[in-house]
Amino acid sequence: MSDDFSTNDPFTPDFICRTRIGDIINGFASVCELYSVVLDINGQILVEPTGPKTYLGEFYEIIKNPKYNGMYFDIVNCIVDSKQSMYSEIEDGNPESRLSAAPIFLNGRFYATWLLYAQNKEQAERLFKAFDKQADMAKNLSEVLTDLHNGSIMNVEEASMRNQLHFERQSKNVMEEILRVVAAGDKTNVTALYDRVGRLLDLDYMVYYEFDDERPGFMKLVNYWAKDGKSEEAVKGFAWNSDHFDLSMQEMIREQGLVIDKMNMTNRMRVEIFRGKTRAIMVFPLYINGTYRGRMIFIESTKERIWTKQEIGFAKEATEMLARDLTIEERLRNRAESQRSIVGLFDGVPVPVVVRNVETGKILFVNSVLKKKIGRDITGEDSSILVPPVLQEFEGYGVKGSANHNNIEYKRFIDLLGGNYDIKETFIKWGREGEISVLVINKES
Repeated sequence: MSDDFSTNDPFTPDFICRTRIGDIINGFASVCELYSVVLDINGQILVEPTGPKTYLGEFYEIIKNPKYNGMYFDIVNCIVDSKQSMYSEIEDGNPESRLSAAPIFLNGRFYATWLLYAQNKEQAERLFKAFDKQADMAKNLSEVLTDLHNGSIMNVEEASMRNQLHFERQSKNVMEEILRVVAAGDKTNVTALYDRVGRLLDLDYMVYYEFDDERPGFMKLVNYWAKDGKSEEAVKGFAWNSDHFDLSMQEMIREQGLVIDKMNMTNRMRVEIFRGKTRAIMVFPLYINGTYRGRMIFIESTKERIWTKQEIGFAKEATEMLARDLTIEERLRNRAESQRSIVGLFDGVPVPVVVRNVETGKILFVNSVLKKKIGRDITGEDSSILVPPVLQEFEGYGVKGSANHNNIEYKRFIDLLGGNYDIKETFIKWGREGEISVLVINKES
């Protein structure tokens, strides 16, 4: 017997079939040679009508005939008020017919009615004798079903808790691994780990869109993951080149994200917004260097689903981690561009220029003029081979400094250049290198 019962609507035909309630009830009716049926509170059949073949068709017609709906609802109201079984005549045009009704409860709540019907005097006598036993059996069935149902709820909840714990452990492992490779700057491993994110969430697609600065209101696809691999067909399954969300949704995405699933998906959303391609979706904003730049979209297009709190939290974390990765990447790119522009500027100066790390003394850059004069590139070497660091306390001994010591000027004999030179050294902050100094070296005037 399966334990997987529905906790929302336990008395369904499927539930009745799996718990074999119908077999027990029909067996009782067969022994008594009476007609039997089980109806839910609305009069829908839960256990199909059964009984002697002679009048089974007529009994089925009584059950299905809307004419008797009022009578059934009167019986239901009587049972609900008294919580007791009842035995009575039935106005079906047959003076010898009788009917008994026994309620079936779940945790004290009325869910179904077991009806026994007698068509003739002989059956009516058997029904009268069987009535008390029917009532007792209905009570026993109510207790058994309550225990089964409550036990199944506990089993379902326990299984759910185990699944949640397993998901949380897996998601934590994935996020820790993503954090590690993001910190290391390994783009290949980041891509592989996002495959793990998509599969852990059991998605069809995971998509990264950025706003198109050249076309307001349009998005451009930056990257995506697809369950079955990247392909033109995959892109057709999710691609939207315009901002298809309405204004309220756009604002919600910007502020906190948008989560849509079976619980709140409307037909209008499905047709007008998602074009019939999406069953459930999560959309979270991507902020890069503090600027709202795009969206991370998690798409389920195969089946109906309801996102769990754990899945929503994990998707948010994955989005934030992607934003960190992109922020680091952009900062490194900006720094590299800045360094290239500075290098280009210094390389165009017609006199020797050298850049060194103030703390370590390591030479970071040598312009082409200095390389030509020396005959080699000394980048990476200790700057003392060219110009030893000049301490600020030597100011006044041929060393002139600015008020804040950002600039100093002094003369120095430089062995590698074979002469005396006027040196202007400027101290600045430069990214990861910390404080650097730029030395402009001119032939002594």
